Amino acid sequence: MRLSLLAALLLAAPTFAQTSTDLESPLGDRKIIGAHALGDASIDLDGVLDESVWAGADIATGFVQMRPNAGEPATERTEARVVYSGSTVYVGMRMHDTQADQIDTQLGRRDSGLESDWAVVAFDSYNDDRTAFLFQVNAAGVLSDALLFDDVNEDDSWDAVWDAAVTRDDDGWTAEFRIPLSQLRFATGENQSWGVEFGRRHLRTNEQTFWAPLVPELNGIVSQFGTLTDLQGLRAQRQLEIQPYIASSLTRAPGNDLDPFFAENDLDPRVGLDVKYGVTSDITLTATVNPDFGQVEADPAQVNLGGFELFFEERRPFFVEGLDVFSMEPRRYFSNNRPDLLYTRRIGRSPQRGSFVPSGAQDAAGENGTVYTDAPQQSTILGAAKLSGRAGRFSFGVLNAVTGSEYGSFQAIDVNNQLVMDDRALIEPATNYAVGRVRGTFGRTIIGALGTSVVRSTSNPAIDELLPGQAAVAGLDVEHPFGDWVLSGQLAGSLISGSESSIERVQTSFPRVFQRPDADHIDLDASRTSLAGYTGEVNLLKTSGEHWLVGFHGNATSPGFDSNELGFQSRADQVGAGTVLIYNQNQAQGAFQSWGGNAFVGTEWNFNGDRTETFAGGRVFGNFKNFWGANLNGNAWVRTLDDRSTRGGPLMTSPGGARINLNVWTDDRKIVSGYAWTGANRNELGSWFHGIEAGVEIRPSSSLSIRVGPGLNRSHTEQQYVGAFDAPDLDATFGQRYVFGVIDQTTLSIDTRVNWTFTPTLSLQTFVRPFVSRGDYSAFRQLTEARQFELPLYGDGFGSVEQLTSEDGDLSYRVTGADGGTAEFSDPNFTVRALQGNAVLRWEYRPGSSVFAVWQQQRSGSAPDGAFSFDRDVRGLFSDEVTNLFLIKLSYWLG
Repeated sequence: MRLSLLAALLLAAPTFAQTSTDLESPLGDRKIIGAHALGDASIDLDGVLDESVWAGADIATGFVQMRPNAGEPATERTEARVVYSGSTVYVGMRMHDTQADQIDTQLGRRDSGLESDWAVVAFDSYNDDRTAFLFQVNAAGVLSDALLFDDVNEDDSWDAVWDAAVTRDDDGWTAEFRIPLSQLRFATGENQSWGVEFGRRHLRTNEQTFWAPLVPELNGIVSQFGTLTDLQGLRAQRQLEIQPYIASSLTRAPGNDLDPFFAENDLDPRVGLDVKYGVTSDITLTATVNPDFGQVEADPAQVNLGGFELFFEERRPFFVEGLDVFSMEPRRYFSNNRPDLLYTRRIGRSPQRGSFVPSGAQDAAGENGTVYTDAPQQSTILGAAKLSGRAGRFSFGVLNAVTGSEYGSFQAIDVNNQLVMDDRALIEPATNYAVGRVRGTFGRTIIGALGTSVVRSTSNPAIDELLPGQAAVAGLDVEHPFGDWVLSGQLAGSLISGSESSIERVQTSFPRVFQRPDADHIDLDASRTSLAGYTGEVNLLKTSGEHWLVGFHGNATSPGFDSNELGFQSRADQVGAGTVLIYNQNQAQGAFQSWGGNAFVGTEWNFNGDRTETFAGGRVFGNFKNFWGANLNGNAWVRTLDDRSTRGGPLMTSPGGARINLNVWTDDRKIVSGYAWTGANRNELGSWFHGIEAGVEIRPSSSLSIRVGPGLNRSHTEQQYVGAFDAPDLDATFGQRYVFGVIDQTTLSIDTRVNWTFTPTLSLQTFVRPFVSRGDYSAFRQLTEARQFELPLYGDGFGSVEQLTSEDGDLSYRVTGADGGTAEFSDPNFTVRALQGNAVLRWEYRPGSSVFAVWQQQRSGSAPDGAFSFDRDVRGLFSDEVTNLFLIKLSYWLG
């Protein structure tokens, strides 16, 4: 859920309220409400505020719209109260509604971000105007929670163990929250004040209303909260939560009965443990032993022709929750491909030694023998722990994870079916991953530091040659607000060390490619055993204002900087600068509830002074009064130099071009809603892209939603990299023949989701995604000199090209250049198919304790040609070999 939605979802209060105690704060316009002590009374969590203690509590009223008419009174009355004991804080909210029969009671899985009527309460129990714990419940009793941090950011992966109950009547609905103090963080004190906010999402009018008014023009959420006073004698709870789990999975995959590693039914039972312990009132230790993520949805299938690593979102609960503590992203309006210093998907990654069978294995098996292999798909996480919290003016987090050694096994079987070799090889070493983060507040200035470390056991010669033994990144960041402006910056350095061959591999791979022959500022040094670099950026932003905002950005990443051992980096050797001008209209105007736009311009160079990108563009968007919306954006770029397309070869000239994208979405409060996107780009070489995606969501009942989203992309690329081949006589291209292809690519996918929620604690989620992508190469080109713009075509007045067929029927091409030299390569045409399916039945049988039943299905196939055939490829999706995984997982929460 986006922060803007949460900021719209915020709270409600009791029905029988008689008076308002919205007091004027001595600090200005900050509202104040007093908390009421429970004493010897008790509260039955039933969604009915009939206990006498509620009648004696202060009442928060006078809610104000943030959307759609900022500053206007809410059209329906909302009331909120707070009662507390030594172990629990209770919130009672009453949402009056003159059309109570139209209150939306959509059911969904916890934290699913439903379009519904919501009541929300958020506590800034640190009382720092930056951090808040947010709890919300909808009119059907569905729970959701989130952590707000740095005043403007949201972590919706944060999960607490709490409960709420709701009731409806002819005058509206009521929500009753029960939140254990052990789920909050606060200092022990006799008389405390917290920040507090109550909010409400009224779906019928699409109002987002708050008790303490949230002004859209101000850059902050938590800093606009009201104040909760009269919290007497609170003692921070010593939190101890233990969650053991047992799980068992059954995998049925295709295979060869002659394969000694094949098992038609592969059963994998396992046990593990999660622990959360409150070391002090402000410091929490979270640990996991042998974690299981079998219920996490698989990554979507993609085809990557760009050479750069694909980024996949982190979905594993242990690593997702609490990542805000480790975040080191300066406040900015655009990023220019900045390196991420922490990317937890590196922990438990796929083993990196792909080829582990010695050449002698096939020799032992003989010409007609077979070598069988078996290797794990992921590294095993033996354990991980996070320590996070606050100490005085400082917040901090420490993460450590250990993965075990992984081995690939192989057996050589001769033609007489005799075992002639049986062994295994290390494919991923035992590795320790560590992260430390600290931030301190000094007046209005915030200064932070981050450090990451990767240490591998590289005693194995094959691993020592492949992977660096150690990698570290250390950085500082600062943020200083002044008036409506914020100055933010970051500076980090990296150091990796290992064997000569492992560091050479780092130098020659993306994103560095030090072997570029025409780069005067970098040198490939095969004798290096370490590599160091730096990255930094500075941002000057106007973050508050009725309409106009502006940002200035500058960044630099040296050629030797590397964060990819525990971060994600797609670009090094880069200097960039840019600016963006933003206009927002938050008040209703004409047909719009709100609208806005921006314009931006930027440029980038490498450290040799080669200009690699210059671009300009803009965006306009609008939210209409009928609750539809639209977004139009586009940008253009001019001809520059490209130091990446030859994958370590000389510079090419990159063509100028332009792109445009349009998004339209309908009123998602309706039973049927939808969206559509279309985009196109074209460059001066004639390459182009056209894409369209559309989706519809149907909610035939409050418990069932169906989403279908097909997408079709078509592209034509004039100069797609195929390969580099030795050509000692080609001095103009430094002894290499660089071959590019003319490719037409078509990709079709359909995302289908069906969510059936039986109760707020019992749900079934299903997902199916068929995917087909084909690439058809129609011609080939050669780079004949550095910095060339349009490459000559083989067979079109330049050299020749011929198609070859082997005895086995495999196709390949031989190209002959103007120099008479040749290069041969296999047919690059492709068709890739994948069908991914996932079904998860989840039952939270008691707060914090769950049962998962999971079925995952994977089908994949390919064809050696790029001719797209809808009939063949769609039918092929259902005839390709299938892998089924069945998982049962039971966890039990003790706290």
